[in-house]
Amino acid sequence: MPKPKNFTNKRLLVGIVLDRSSSMGTIKDVTISGTNEQFSALRDSDDAANTFVAFSTFNNQVTPVFHDGSKEKNPTLVPVTSLKDLTEADYRPSGMTAMFDGVSDMIDFLSAEAAHVDDVLVVVISDGAENASKTTSEKLASKVKELQDAGWNFTYIGANQDLTQVQAQLGFHSGNMLSFDANVDGSINMNATVANAMSTYTATRSHSIASGNTGRVTTHALYAMPDPDEGQELAVDSASGGDGDLVVESTTGGDDTAS
Repeated sequence: MPKPKNFTNKRLLVGIVLDRSSSMGTIKDVTISGTNEQFSALRDSDDAANTFVAFSTFNNQVTPVFHDGSKEKNPTLVPVTSLKDLTEADYRPSGMTAMFDGVSDMIDFLSAEAAHVDDVLVVVISDGAENASKTTSEKLASKVKELQDAGWNFTYIGANQDLTQVQAQLGFHSGNMLSFDANVDGSINMNATVANAMSTYTATRSHSIASGNTGRVTTHALYAMPDPDEGQELAVDSASGGDGDLVVESTTGGDDTAS
C-alpha cells in the first residue's frame, strides 16, 4: 500500500485493536459507545487535522474495520476529521481471542506507515485471555520493546484480568494499562477514563509541538498524566526516549499502574 502523501506536519497515528470474541457480546453496546468516545476525543483535539486512525477487530482472525476495499481488505489509515462512528454492523462479537495476532498485525501496518517523527499510539481492548493466535507472546513482546524504546505508546485496557500477567506477556508499561469490571457501570467508567486520557495525551502533544519539540511524545503513565491545559507542570524524564523525545511521567513521577 502506498504511504500517505503531502503531509508536511508531524502526525499522530492511532491504532485501535478491539476484541471481537464472543465474550464481548455482554458489553457490546458500551464497547461501541466507548470506542466512539475515543473517536470524539481525537476529533476534538487541537491537532485533529494531523491525526489518523487505523482500526481492527479480532476473534479467531484479525479484521480491519477501515480497509482499502480490495479483495484482501488491507488496513488503511483514516483522517480522524472524516472518521465515522462504529456501529453494530461493524462490531458483532463471536469466536475466540487471537489478541497477539491482532496487536502484531497492527504493529506491522503502522511500522510501514509511520515516519520517524510521527507519534504513534496503539490501543488494545480485550476482556479475555489469548487463545487463538499464531504469534507467540515472546515474539510480540520483542516487537513492543523495540518500538517503545523508539518512542511508540502502547496501552492495554482489560476487563476482569490480572494485568500483571498481561504485562508480562505484552511488555507494555504498567502505567499504560487499565483494568475495568466487565459490566455496564464498569464499562461506562472505563470509557470516560480512556476518553479523558486521550484528550490529555493530545493536549500534551499540542503543547509539545507548540514549544518546538520535534521528537516523539511518549508516556509511561497514560492514565495519570498531568493536564497541560489546567496549568499542571509536565513531569519529564529526560533520560528516557530517543533524541529530542518528550517522555511524560505521571503526576507523581512514577510508572504507576492504573486500575
